[in-house]
Amino acid sequence: MQKKILVKGPVLSRSGYGEQARFALRALRSREDLFEIFIQNIPWGSTGHSIDTSEERAWVDSVIMKTAQYGANGGQFDVSLQITIPKEWNKLAPVNIGYTAGIETTKVAPEWVVKGNEMDRIVVVSEHSKTTYEQSVYTAKNEATGEEIPNFRVNTPIHVVNYPVRLSDPEPLDIEFTTTNNFLTISQWGPRKNVINTIKWFVENFKDNEDVGLVLKANIASDSTMDRSVTRAHLKTVLREYPDRKCKVYLVHGTLTEGELSWLYQHETMRGFINIAHGEGFGLPIFEAAYYGLPVITIPWSGQLDYIGKLNKNKKMVPRISRVDYDLKPIQKEAVWNGVLQEDSMWAYAREKSYKRAISDVYNKKSHYTKEATTLKNHILKNFTAEKKYAEFVKAIEPSANEAQDMNALKTEILGIKNVKARASALKEALRTVPSQTEKLALLKDSFKGEKCYVVACGPTLLDHDQTKLKEIFANNLTLGIKQTFDLFKDAIDFHIYNCGNFKNYDYGENGPVVVEASTTPWKLGPADIKYFIQERDFQKSLSILENFDEWTLTDQPQLRPYGPGIMSEIVFYLAHHLGVSEIVTIGWDNKITDKVKHHFYETEDGSTDGFIDSNSVAENVPLEQLEYEIKITTKAIERWYTWLKKQNIDLTIISEVNPGSKKIPRTTIDKC
Repeated sequence: MQKKILVKGPVLSRSGYGEQARFALRALRSREDLFEIFIQNIPWGSTGHSIDTSEERAWVDSVIMKTAQYGANGGQFDVSLQITIPKEWNKLAPVNIGYTAGIETTKVAPEWVVKGNEMDRIVVVSEHSKTTYEQSVYTAKNEATGEEIPNFRVNTPIHVVNYPVRLSDPEPLDIEFTTTNNFLTISQWGPRKNVINTIKWFVENFKDNEDVGLVLKANIASDSTMDRSVTRAHLKTVLREYPDRKCKVYLVHGTLTEGELSWLYQHETMRGFINIAHGEGFGLPIFEAAYYGLPVITIPWSGQLDYIGKLNKNKKMVPRISRVDYDLKPIQKEAVWNGVLQEDSMWAYAREKSYKRAISDVYNKKSHYTKEATTLKNHILKNFTAEKKYAEFVKAIEPSANEAQDMNALKTEILGIKNVKARASALKEALRTVPSQTEKLALLKDSFKGEKCYVVACGPTLLDHDQTKLKEIFANNLTLGIKQTFDLFKDAIDFHIYNCGNFKNYDYGENGPVVVEASTTPWKLGPADIKYFIQERDFQKSLSILENFDEWTLTDQPQLRPYGPGIMSEIVFYLAHHLGVSEIVTIGWDNKITDKVKHHFYETEDGSTDGFIDSNSVAENVPLEQLEYEIKITTKAIERWYTWLKKQNIDLTIISEVNPGSKKIPRTTIDKC
């Protein structure tokens, strides 16, 4: 039975949100057996309207008229799909879905959280947008009681659907390039896009090369004649600083067809596409340049991370671009937009030297970057087809009516598996089909209720025990392995936990453990099933000092982790608690720098860690005195952890002769396990 769906958005606008609205309509039209579509068109800033005469445009016009007539007669809708910035979302139907390009910074406005929680579902265009939305936290206030509400965040499920490839035959523009080595950039001229530095640094780098050009497709707000004059004046002001430059800068202004854009991307003189904007919700021009095979020069941050690379054999995303390094810093005052761009948020600032190096590399290493661009192009053409993305969008809009019931049935089936190792494997398999982290955590909640759990840490005493005996214990019990312990016990570990310190790329194979990451990077470092972000790094606000254990359970905090410091406090104890275990036994949790200054089981006497750390070695980056202070405050907190776990009906036992925790905490040996 068809559902009447109202699509409210700038469907006729020549803007990013306009493209988004038209993609949504195409996806919905692919399943007209599910949806009867209605359209409420809205304006989008000063952008112009689409003027094409295609079948799609004729259909849109007819549906807009149908909607007006239906509304005038008091017609009602089953679902609303609202394509605009979240602060403009409203309840328009029994089911309301917000669809936004998301955010280019590190934080969404509080209005977005409020409006997001009024929606039944949210759809965004990139993982960056989803992560930022989920991890924006505020303290709210109950207007009726005056009571403060801590940790106020969006609770509505968020789904990510990227754009699909839309190839067009090239249509030549009436423009002649006199240079044979050109770089293209497409951008609105505004603070976020970093246009001035894009031009200035380019000219400074190639000022003595008369055969290099920058093709700037830009406008200020619209495609009008007046806008063209203003844009040209802006460009002349920038170039006035370089009166002796030999390189060229071409301005392309006005409405271009998809075919004309295709011609630009594929022009025989184009060497690369440049984007050093401070952030992108998705970055459609970067995406288009990439799938047409043009080498990309950009920062590896924000929306473009979804498509500028591909996974290697270790399932790590490797960018296939000329990388521009960046710094995350507060947004400029002139960029603040109340209710959209938060004053206390950050975005990326490209580094000048790195940008100049990146464009020089593409110029000087044409063969290498052409090969990289071809690899990226083939990856995108295979994985971002219209059929795939339409199907993903429809699933996000209209999930199975029996989805919740199916999830409960799945969990009941898994909990019926008596063997804990088989149960853990079944959970791993099930997690692959669950879209949101909140739903994944619901599936894991109390999945090992009443079980004994072994936590294997990387302390030096781990090797003091009979390794055969340890493997036997772990093979028959629920086992949580921390970081490099996976290398010793990969066949027995059920949950593998790591963070960004002493990071290593692990080969989990086809039947690996449930992987949990808690790190200070907003993006995944590895192929984690559960990803947590540690936003706070202030010792005085750490969990070990504040001891606010109750506030950080995985049920109450499905996206963020506190600063421990240390992985045990940040995620391990909380994960065991969430799984519902009744007993935790730690092995190798030493929490001490030994007299030989050996911190981990895999370190040699001279401190070497060859083969065990791929990046971010703590010993190389953190002063010893800071580590000693860390251990001091975490040691004081161990007794509080013991007490807190006891209140949750969880017994804590330590196997370690050197762990400095309170003597109240029971000790044992592996022989007694």
